[in-house]
Amino acid sequence: MVIKAVIFDLDGTLLVHKLKLHEAKKEFLNRLRERLQGSIESSIDFPIAYILNELSEEDKITAFKILNEVFEPFEIMAAEVAELREDVKETLEFLKGRDVKLAIATNNSRKSVELCLKNTMIETYFDVIVTRDDVFDLKPNGKMILKTVEKLGVKVEEVIHVGDTIYDVIAAHEVGVRSIAITGGAHSRELLLSSNPDYLINSFKEIFQIINL
Repeated sequence: MVIKAVIFDLDGTLLVHKLKLHEAKKEFLNRLRERLQGSIESSIDFPIAYILNELSEEDKITAFKILNEVFEPFEIMAAEVAELREDVKETLEFLKGRDVKLAIATNNSRKSVELCLKNTMIETYFDVIVTRDDVFDLKPNGKMILKTVEKLGVKVEEVIHVGDTIYDVIAAHEVGVRSIAITGGAHSRELLLSSNPDYLINSFKEIFQIINL
């Protein structure tokens, strides 16, 4: 298997998950219902992308602005205490040593991502970073991953994506990118398996074996 690039999710994948997602989504939905006069049916359990997709284009623009206003402070707080998952730096070193291009595709804001990478001292490893500042359609929509592939200058069949949620797997498969689901993040092993990832791993060191296939 020829892999020329690896795309990583951020929270729960490269980093120990510290984002207060439930609180952020609750505040976002409350603000959105207030602004749009209660016309939002979605549950807090729905992905943000699904909530946005319910809206008209005009309301979607309003919602995206509220999303940034609400989520970025939570993301900055998480970035200030960011912590790498075990074996992340060693894995990045291994991949760079194999001339594999590295990227991040995340629904977080660019400002918070840059702070995370700086605080964990891994900012120099990545060739491409794509955030919600760059793409209007968030994961599990595959457009973010496709944009990342295009910026990397490789073909979809030469890329593999690593993430900790079923939404990462769905987004990757939507655009023809192979997926690695990693346990220990936001979603359980059972839930990850239900999304049919190409590979399911428990630690970053297992990526070594996959790349060597």
